[in-house]
Amino acid sequence: MSQTSTLPMRAEQKPVTLRDHVARMQTEFAKALPGHITAEKFVRTAQTAIALTRNIEKVKNPQSLLAACTKAAADGLILDGREAALVVDYNGDVQYRPMMRGLLKLAYNSGAIKGIVVEIVRKGDVFRHSPTNLSQPIHHEINHEAERGEPHTVYALAEMKDGGIVHEVMSVADVNRIRDRSDAYRAFKANKIKSTPWATDWSEMARKTVFRRLSKYLPSSSDRDALHQAAERIDDDYDFEATNGGETVPADPLPTSKKRGGAAAALKDVTPKKAEQAKPEPEQDQSDEPYDHETGELLDYDGPDQRPGDDI
Repeated sequence: MSQTSTLPMRAEQKPVTLRDHVARMQTEFAKALPGHITAEKFVRTAQTAIALTRNIEKVKNPQSLLAACTKAAADGLILDGREAALVVDYNGDVQYRPMMRGLLKLAYNSGAIKGIVVEIVRKGDVFRHSPTNLSQPIHHEINHEAERGEPHTVYALAEMKDGGIVHEVMSVADVNRIRDRSDAYRAFKANKIKSTPWATDWSEMARKTVFRRLSKYLPSSSDRDALHQAAERIDDDYDFEATNGGETVPADPLPTSKKRGGAAAALKDVTPKKAEQAKPEPEQDQSDEPYDHETGELLDYDGPDQRPGDDI
């Protein structure tokens, strides 16, 4: 008589989620974070970002998520959609994106900067650029009661607490030469992808471009080079698709909105606490992309269907 043996059944193991992966890295994040950000807060915010990041279910490599979070921790930015955000690229990898607000925070954290302005000059504005006038190299006046035309210049200016002023000025042609090198923009122009921030958010991308140039002349904090490090990542900002809080925004490379851009308006409100060709994929539904395309930043996490999920 043959005998059969049976092994004791093991309890069914719950699959490891992306949120679990991030939680397990808390100790490592703590080593990279600056002192004013706790590892607990960073992990909690990152887990919320995971639950609300579009296409997160398409992530193929969890290690890319951990690498993205580690970069954010090293830069001293939290993934709250205001300072920084997570984006899933066409290859199913997670990328980290510093936002304009986060970059400004890092700039102010040096303690050496009195104020920063990043603005777009449009036809009808009064604008004078005098590079040899060290006390006032840029003069810009906007008449908000008049219709403003198309942009022609983008600039960034920082006043130092010691009285010095550093600035950077770029023409629209200068900005567009950088835009035209973007793999995502080339794919968009070839109708291979649905949209790109260079088409939906030209103003915000232009501000980031000129600010990146200015950042080379700005001091970073004394114990870390977070600003320069984060500014170098702006180049990666050009490879993800975006929509406007529920609907795809028509391409408008040179918007002529009369309203002043949100990035410039928010600058004085920032008060810090102490090449590979893009691989096109089939068009996808863009309806839930949590981006505000007037400011270029992510929308608040308050959408009706935006709730953290246990299976992410």
